[in-house]
Amino acid sequence: MQQVGSFSLHLSGSPPIIRRHKMKTIDRDTAKQYIYKTNGKIFSAVFTKKDGEKRQMVCRQGVAKYVKGIGLKFKPEEKDLIGVFDMHKKAYRFINAKTLEQIKVKGIKYKVK
Repeated sequence: MQQVGSFSLHLSGSPPIIRRHKMKTIDRDTAKQYIYKTNGKIFSAVFTKKDGEKRQMVCRQGVAKYVKGIGLKFKPEEKDLIGVFDMHKKAYRFINAKTLEQIKVKGIKYKVK
């Protein structure tokens, strides 16, 4: 069996059988725990931005590069925000946990309810 994205490909001499994996559904608190437990590994998230635009971000936590040492003037946890480093934009961003729709951690996609 070979894993290809969200599909399994079974090769056993006969014609290949392709099976689509069902996306697991988790609640917001579990999603936040999964993100915090990534320990600096790369993951992706789909959420709705403050302006209403849907955003997919490839990111990670624990990045210390580009930090100026000033710190934040607010506590992100109080606003249900998760601080991450956007791997494509090479900048720090926040994920709004209230509008989180999907995450992909360790190759497994989770739908967030």
